[in-house]
Amino acid sequence: MSVLELSLAVAALLVGLTGAWSPCGFSMVETIGLAGDGGRRWTTIAACVTFVPGAVVGGVVTFGSLAALGEATHGAGGRLAYLIAAGIAVAAAAAEARGMRIAPQIRRQLPQGWRWTMPLPLASALYGILLGLGFTTFVLSFGVWALAGISVALGDPSAGLVIGAAFGIGRAIPVIAVSPIVDTPLGIRCVEVMAERPALYRIFRLGDALTLGLVAAALAASTATAARTEVGNGADPSVTGKALAFQRHDRAGVLRFRGHVYHLPGRDPAVGGPYAAVIAAGGHIQILNRYDRSVIGSVPAPHAQALAISRGWLAYLTVDGGRYALRARRLQNPTNPGRVRGVASASRPGQIGHPSLDGGRLFYSVSKRHVNSIKRRGLRSGERGTVLRSRTAELLNPSVNGRHLLYVRVSRGPEPPLATHPRNLIQALMIKRIGHRGPGRRIYSHSPDRNLWSTSLSGRRGFVTLLGRGGPKIVSAHR
Repeated sequence: MSVLELSLAVAALLVGLTGAWSPCGFSMVETIGLAGDGGRRWTTIAACVTFVPGAVVGGVVTFGSLAALGEATHGAGGRLAYLIAAGIAVAAAAAEARGMRIAPQIRRQLPQGWRWTMPLPLASALYGILLGLGFTTFVLSFGVWALAGISVALGDPSAGLVIGAAFGIGRAIPVIAVSPIVDTPLGIRCVEVMAERPALYRIFRLGDALTLGLVAAALAASTATAARTEVGNGADPSVTGKALAFQRHDRAGVLRFRGHVYHLPGRDPAVGGPYAAVIAAGGHIQILNRYDRSVIGSVPAPHAQALAISRGWLAYLTVDGGRYALRARRLQNPTNPGRVRGVASASRPGQIGHPSLDGGRLFYSVSKRHVNSIKRRGLRSGERGTVLRSRTAELLNPSVNGRHLLYVRVSRGPEPPLATHPRNLIQALMIKRIGHRGPGRRIYSHSPDRNLWSTSLSGRRGFVTLLGRGGPKIVSAHR
């Protein structure tokens, strides 16, 4: 969990706890609690057990839906979105610190009829959902409104789920803590203290102010790492220095360099060193001078699908029927590249992914039925190795820059309602230091309506293609 997600979870938990001072919170304790009837102790325990998931579901529905709404209207993240969310958090923190009267206020209470017409555990679950929804009963903190605004501003469903789950847990804690002992001296004393000492409620609101301030700080710090859209209608980025090559939705190659945009004579462009390369008509790869786009050389490459180029090497992936083949040529003389070298091959259902070059090091993914991996190959030395390997997660589209590797990791997520993908899959753009153990750290993830695809890594940012609704686009995140 990132620092931002942790701060949001802590704030949402405390804001949910503050809601215990609402009329609904007090009535819920009495409704579930023993209230002098020791014979229904197990019913009370069962009601507490059902109340917790109900409250969590309610929180997830509210804040997850608001985050999804934000994502649908303006996309996920971005510097401006983080700044707006930070401003909301600061405004709410100031209001809480001053103890301002909550406005707008929702003067609505829980339906009492449920407690008489339903089994208590079922009614308790439904009451939990209503309290977890946040806006169906009295609002006791500006933090509820702030968390809603932050969810929409960020447009990140995963952050919405974190907020919702923590808020629901916060609303549930006072109820399940006091209800089983409400008829004991300790329980009676707890209710009296809450009802008769408003200073305690004031302390909790000050706590809300403090945690919202921490959220604002985390959001402000995250503006440096927020994802930004690089190309609104493009795919398959390739980066070197200040040059970015990509292809448009019609697969036409484009080079963006020093504020200018140039059209390239082919598709699936790649840049590296002083060169650019494209797959041209007739099954040829053209090697270009990336500064003036003049053609330096051309090599036959039937069925080529993806390219990588560096100062000394050209690598390309061919797909012929169900067979994948990764090949390389030396560029000691780019006007007359060296002989073809076979690097790797696979037949379906196995697959080989896009190649990535860093000098004479070639990286690529291999997907097989029972194992997925990212491989490396020294084109000069012939040395082979495995950078990452997993039997449970897909490892896709690696890019390398120096000692760091960027790739897409697709893994199985939690069961609904916490799942972030219709198939319960979680996609993340990961970066790791080559030679270190573990999968590395996440620098970007997105909502389930888009798939993370091809990547590229520069000295400061990681680039990835988003596929899905509205066509492909390229975003980048600070590495």
